[in-house]
Amino acid sequence: MLLLEFLLGMVLTVVVMPTVIKKLKQSKEQAVIRVLGPDHQKKAGTPSIGGAVFGLVTILVVLLLPSTYKSSHEFMVTLALLVGFGSYGVIGAIDDILKLVNHADDGFAFKPKLLAQTISAVVVMVLLFLTNIPMGIDVPFFGYLHLGWFFIVFLWFWFVGWSNATNLTDGLDGLLTGLALIAYGAYTILAMRSGDTAIVVFNFVLFGSLVGFLCFNKPKAKIFMGDTGSLALGAGLAVESIQLHAVFSLLLIGLIFVIETLSVIIQTISYHYFKKRVFPMAPIHHSFEKFGWTEWQIDIAFWTVGLITAVLALMLF
Repeated sequence: MLLLEFLLGMVLTVVVMPTVIKKLKQSKEQAVIRVLGPDHQKKAGTPSIGGAVFGLVTILVVLLLPSTYKSSHEFMVTLALLVGFGSYGVIGAIDDILKLVNHADDGFAFKPKLLAQTISAVVVMVLLFLTNIPMGIDVPFFGYLHLGWFFIVFLWFWFVGWSNATNLTDGLDGLLTGLALIAYGAYTILAMRSGDTAIVVFNFVLFGSLVGFLCFNKPKAKIFMGDTGSLALGAGLAVESIQLHAVFSLLLIGLIFVIETLSVIIQTISYHYFKKRVFPMAPIHHSFEKFGWTEWQIDIAFWTVGLITAVLALMLF
């Protein structure tokens, strides 16, 4: 059954994607390539918003699967995951569409985007509470830590933070797609261990759609996932880490995302206050481009690190 779910996600994505790429190219809408940093002008003309395809395929296939409705609890677990994944995908889609329409590097303004992310986080919180998740987190080497109402603040930070972390990582062909496959793979194993079949089913469909998408997103990419895909993938990982009661596992499974985000924070603070750059360019994957690495070399190096940290997380959690 899991193989069928994987194949459904992959085949549908592979079948639909060429038509989407063709339509986007005919519309003359293309990703805006930043002038600053590595020379990516050769990518001009590459359509974006590819995340809408693998995102919609995943959501529709999961909703149509009979296993989604095996029990009310599993349905609520799936619904929380789908709403988190889907709502952040919609926010990303609005961002992508505004960029295309305005032919600008910036789409959704910061404040309305943060408001939309906050509203989505609140809706997901309500659904999670309906599945009776505890108001606290398991801390490694310490045990369960009850947070009370502060848990709501933590959840907001977790959802918004991880969705933006994966968004920052999506800067090279295939980079985030491969890292997402590794991260969701780790959570699939954790879900299998704990018997969370709803998460396993969702992840197998997502695996298929991501593998199908990687066929078009690997260097040299025929389409980018855009914020539609990157925000959705980060939000989905955040929700699964909560549902599996393994919150801090994401810091290790998603260590590359953490490093990418820290590189941006450090670079911003350093340049703002001291007018000096710590890295040749942030996010840090662009620094490797400055060093002369190809996109394939960076992808493989980052995927390898991501795989190692994911295995370590599975040993610890």
